[in-house]
Amino acid sequence: MAELFFSKSEQGAKRLAALAKQRQLFRVRQGVYTDVAEEQVADLLASRWYEVVAYLYSNPLVVYRTAHELKPFNGHVFVMAGVKKRTQIKVGPSLTINVFPGDTDTLVDQFVPALSRSGLPRRLMENLAETRSSAKVPKALGAKWVEQQLCKELERYGEASLNSVRDQALSEKDKLGMSKEFERLNEMISAVLATHSAEGVLTTPLALAVAKGEPFDLERIKLFESLAQYLKSCFFKPVPFEYNASSWRNLSFFESYFSNYIEGTEFEIDEAESIVFSRTIFGDRHEDSHDVLAVYDIVSDYQEMSETPDSAEELLEIIQRRHQFMMAQRAGKNPGKFKQKVNKAGASVFVEPTNLVGTLTRGFDFYRGLPKGMARAIYIQFLISECHPFDDGNGRLSRIMLNAELHEEQQCKIILPTVHRDSYLNGLRLATRQGVFRTLVKVFFQLQNYTAGINWLDYGEARECLVANKAHALPDEGVAEFNKHIRNYKMLLPSG
Repeated sequence: MAELFFSKSEQGAKRLAALAKQRQLFRVRQGVYTDVAEEQVADLLASRWYEVVAYLYSNPLVVYRTAHELKPFNGHVFVMAGVKKRTQIKVGPSLTINVFPGDTDTLVDQFVPALSRSGLPRRLMENLAETRSSAKVPKALGAKWVEQQLCKELERYGEASLNSVRDQALSEKDKLGMSKEFERLNEMISAVLATHSAEGVLTTPLALAVAKGEPFDLERIKLFESLAQYLKSCFFKPVPFEYNASSWRNLSFFESYFSNYIEGTEFEIDEAESIVFSRTIFGDRHEDSHDVLAVYDIVSDYQEMSETPDSAEELLEIIQRRHQFMMAQRAGKNPGKFKQKVNKAGASVFVEPTNLVGTLTRGFDFYRGLPKGMARAIYIQFLISECHPFDDGNGRLSRIMLNAELHEEQQCKIILPTVHRDSYLNGLRLATRQGVFRTLVKVFFQLQNYTAGINWLDYGEARECLVANKAHALPDEGVAEFNKHIRNYKMLLPSG
């Protein structure tokens, strides 16, 4: 394992120097050695810079941008120590330690055993400090960064936390020589909390939205923007659907059947046929039966599925209305009402309830910039899935929204067979956790073409085709057979 060695005595210095002379160690600078090769020194210093700082100075404090980033920026870190004037220390080929004179004991937090950093109140003031225009690496992250930190603190810990930050900063501003920075921080906190006007104080979209009572999830918005950019780089050839009452009914049945099955509402095809076509409740499964029937009633309604949102307000109205109808028999799931508690699936935590409306509203801006058809369909499906607006039924709702976009353009809707569930979920995970969209787009592209290749006019023939292709089987049982049929649908997709 790569190590740094420091000479802490005359005897130790001689021993390390001798090892360096024997080429068993590499001398980084006076008193600092390592056992890695010279070409690896830069990477080692980037990850272990704090050990060098703790060696060079007694009671140093990590300050300014480094107190937040906790790593070098363009090879620079910023610290305070018991020095008389500002200085720069070069360490090896890649690290520059910028050292400032100043208080190293007030408003600090320990982050490694031998080193502390500025605590949050001090950190916010430091990063509002003016930076010389000639500086190659600005020491402060600036007002926009401070605004985002205030919004995050408010979201996580509430108003009391921001007021505590303000009180601590107020009590120590004179001791730290940061009266000017405190005044600006105080204005920002008041604006974010909406106790004073945000005009002329806040500049970032997130902070302005928070001040208006419309906060949003900044990281999700970045993710949605990336998806929109990716979709713009894709060329989707329209896949038309020739309407016929029988074809529409038969396709809509399997659309509902599979959409419910992959969410855990499992029926045999014969059972679902009885529920939908005879409108009968299966056994004592009243709520499950209604789930299948309600989704069918929505997706088989030609007029309903022709409706897509023209504004963010319409988006909110449409998803609430469709959810209310879909979940009408599950009163405990609050049909049509946005969630009040955070929801998650495995390790994925969805948008906080307080950020929901703002995130959907902001996310809709990217939707409007996309071409109609498949690009908008995939985008709005992911928007709903990622926000998870309701206590339950979000997956089914997201796929209803997807198919409404396709139908509105007279394109073939998509069925999501049980056998392809894992591929679909994997695509969502890659998009959510890594910002990689290719798999999700490929899944929808192949499924649309597969769906269009089935003769929906004849129900019996359509069912036989799906069963023969193992579309109804669990992934472990049918994926090999099903993949034989979808792998022929190819599309040149950008990476990412």
